[in-house]
Amino acid sequence: MLRVAILDDHPAVLAGLRRLIDAEADLTVVAVAASPPDLARELNGLRPDVLILDYDLSADDGLAHCRRIKSRPDPPAVVIYSAYAGPALTLAARAAQADAVVDKAEPVQSLLAAVRSAASGEIVMDAVPRDAFEAAVSRLEDDDLPVFAMLLDREPYGSIAGALRIDPAEVSWRAQRIVGRLRPRRGVDLDEVVPAREAYGTS
Repeated sequence: MLRVAILDDHPAVLAGLRRLIDAEADLTVVAVAASPPDLARELNGLRPDVLILDYDLSADDGLAHCRRIKSRPDPPAVVIYSAYAGPALTLAARAAQADAVVDKAEPVQSLLAAVRSAASGEIVMDAVPRDAFEAAVSRLEDDDLPVFAMLLDREPYGSIAGALRIDPAEVSWRAQRIVGRLRPRRGVDLDEVVPAREAYGTS
């Protein structure tokens, strides 16, 4: 039985997902909450197998919360569940080391499949078009690029710090900066911000 926690600031989403997930024979909801502190209280030390996490939390930053969770030992799988799914969110979620991104417009079966796949160690994210990836990279500082590359490879923060010979606290700070620069802005996608040919001076 996979233990699922849900963090979303919409009560209807919380209630609906809890009902649908609990109806699955192999899944059980162990906690639901609208904020990270409330979720921690609900879990009371219990580690879920999968956290379904809303990207656009009104009182917090879903990607920052994902990054904090993934920096801890033995973290759960994290499924970002968002109405803003797209290349920008996918790259930011990968940098935050999420395991899956699911569009809230998709049928609930897509979410359930992502939960099961993420719990088994699979990465469930759409491929990012080359232009969108290059536009994203152009928004990062040069000294953040090695950290970004290793985050995409899902290297633990300690391994990144060791490879780059920097303090783990600096890795955490740089990861936060990277995710902040990659995160989607409402109504704007990365491939609309900086076309690749402008960023690299190519035709």
